[in-house]
Parts: sequence; structure tokens; C-alpha cells
Amino acid sequence: MSTTTAVGGSRRPALPAALRGRRGRTGAVLVALVVLLGLLGPLLLSADPYQQGREALAGPSWEHPLGTDEVGRDLLARALYGVRIELLVCLLAVPAAAVLGTLLGLLGGLNRLLGEAVQRLFDLLLGFHGLLLGLAIALIVRPGLGSVVVTVVLSALPAFGRQARAALLAQLARDHVVAARVLGVPRGRTLRRYVLPNVTDAATALLAVAMAHAAKIEGGLSVLGFGIQPPTPSLGTMINTGSKYLFLHPGYALAPVLLLGLLVFGLTLLADSFNREKLR
Repeated sequence: MSTTTAVGGSRRPALPAALRGRRGRTGAVLVALVVLLGLLGPLLLSADPYQQGREALAGPSWEHPLGTDEVGRDLLARALYGVRIELLVCLLAVPAAAVLGTLLGLLGGLNRLLGEAVQRLFDLLLGFHGLLLGLAIALIVRPGLGSVVVTVVLSALPAFGRQARAALLAQLARDHVVAARVLGVPRGRTLRRYVLPNVTDAATALLAVAMAHAAKIEGGLSVLGFGIQPPTPSLGTMINTGSKYLFLHPGYALAPVLLLGLLVFGLTLLADSFNREKLR
């Protein structure tokens, strides 16, 4: 396994190795393209995604390359700003889930009683589909960015926690770790030197999967009307509203569908490349 630490050996970073393959490179290019469109696109456009105009549902023009929505707002500006919302959800929720899930998994692996409680929590969360969990949270608190972030965190928590626990138990059983414990090496030093690097690599391989899952949850909840709320533009809300004008103005819904699809597809390719590299 490329991410395993051996005594006196060197570790090959998983990220560069995963990007050497065709899948990894393609995924990285797609994700980078969508990220650049979201970050730089709104800066290069003069149109305000919130500014209403007189031309409602207008077709593509030089002033509005994708046309306008039902209240005259520029669709291209709103779609690119929606990418920012998508990235914000991924960058807020997924790292939070990774840190919290990894900590819970490690604590559960080091303490049997706590481990049972953590596993029951993970089982409970896994019993809910991401969208159903999001609907329940949106009913408890009002729909919006906060409820979407909480939904993604709770949905991704079990994967990171179980991965961390499995990696911890696997490393604790290795000969060099057992030898270090027999020789009286402090437990904290053993964990930092031999265990945590491998646990971190295991969590890194899940980041792309969790981000793709986060993008799908945000899009799904917003399409259903329980995610990001208007007038804030998100890809999901644009798909939801644009579907009502699909025959009159197909670009309204198809543009955010394309951007969301490219982001999810790119992240999925990256995740697959990480997993392939991890199994080598």
C-alpha cells in the first residue's frame, strides 16, 4: 500500500501519485475549471447576480450571454456565483466532518466503551439518507446555508470516523508499533509517529468522495426547496426555478446542471483515483 509507513522507510505522498493517472488528471482539470469559473468569473463580469432588470426570460445576448431569469437577473452571473456557494458548502462542511469524524473514530478506537457509543451514533446517522436527513434538519431549523452545512457534516461523519478507527486498529496491530509499546515508547509518541500519518492519509482519500457527496446534497436540497433560499443564487435553486421554464428558456436550468455535473464528475474521478492508488 502506497500510504503505509514503514520503520526507517519513506512514504510516497498519495496526492501526487493519484494525479499521475488519466482519471486523476481529468478529475483535477474538471474541478479546477469549475473552481476557476466560480472564483474568477464573477470578478470578470460586470453584471450583478442580484440586480433585477426589465428583460425577463430574455435569450442569450452580448450583454447577457446566458440570458436573464424571470425577474431580469443575469443568468451567467448567478450561475457562477452559485458555484461559489457550492464550493463554500464543500469547504466548510467537509473539513469539519473530517476533523470531527476522525477525532471520534480515534477516541472510539482507543476506548472500548466510548467506541461502542460512537459506533451507535454512526449507525444512527447511516440510517438516514442525506436528503432525508437534510429535510429533517430543515424542519427543525429554517432552510438555508446553515442547515445544508449541518446536513453535510452529519452525513459525512460516519465515513471519516469508521475509516479513522479502522486505520488506527490496523496500525496498532503492526509489528513495529507493538515493538515500540513493548520497549516503553510513550503512547503519544507512538501515535504521532506511526499511527496518525496513516490515519491522515486514509482521511485524505475520503475528502474527494465527501465533497462530491456534499455537492449532491446541496443541489438536491435546493432543488427540493429546502436548501439555499432565494434570492441567494445556488446551482440547486437555479435548477429548481429553471425547470419551470425548461421549454421557454432551456439555458436557465441546463447551465447550472452542467456546472454541478462537471464538479461532481470531477470529484468522483479524483476519489476513484485516490482509491486506486490507495489499493496499490
